[in-house]
Amino acid sequence: MAPVTTSSMALLLLLSLMAIAKAGIAFPQNPGCPNTEDKNFPQHVKVNLNILNGNTNSRRPSDYHNRSTSPWNLHRNKDPERYPPVIWEAKCRHLGCVSADGTVNYHMNSVPIQQEILVLRRESQHCPHSFRLEKMLVAV
Repeated sequence: MAPVTTSSMALLLLLSLMAIAKAGIAFPQNPGCPNTEDKNFPQHVKVNLNILNGNTNSRRPSDYHNRSTSPWNLHRNKDPERYPPVIWEAKCRHLGCVSADGTVNYHMNSVPIQQEILVLRRESQHCPHSFRLEKMLVAV
């Protein structure tokens, strides 16, 4: 699986939030939500769009998940109160590792590789403009 860089994810997040704001998508407002019309409510955010390692042009075979000694499948993790709402996570197919002849060797073990990512979590339900940054551990 090819990991998505943090700067690419931040750019995607910013563009998505801008599209939602421009479209004027209305959500039911909870009375406990902060008032976005209040003069103290932040109207702007600063995002550094300089992409680190932007010149990385490596082509990767797309079948790593099948050719690995510890093959995996991708599973959908969906949460509508989170941005991004869908995160694909890896799950090992076997407890053991696959040998060169294709048999599973249970004297070795397959373990998921975990990566911490940042997501946006809606601060309270039905508050369209109130998010908090949250760390999430995902199997990659």
